[in-house]
Amino acid sequence: MSSHAITVGLYLLFLAIGIGLNIRAHNPKSRIPTFSQMLRRIMHSRTGRIALVAWWAFIGLHLFSK
Repeated sequence: MSSHAITVGLYLLFLAIGIGLNIRAHNPKSRIPTFSQMLRRIMHSRTGRIALVAWWAFIGLHLFSK
């Protein structure tokens, strides 16, 4: 198995975990925040907005540029 296949598999696993957590968060009895609630909380402060842009730039520069 190549390293590329392992990397793609791990990204798909993280994506599946995120989707599963978001589905579970939509249960009215769940204490897990939904993705939109998390983003709203992060975007509430200036520090959160700067951190989100920095994370976005890191992902863009290191994973999607070739």
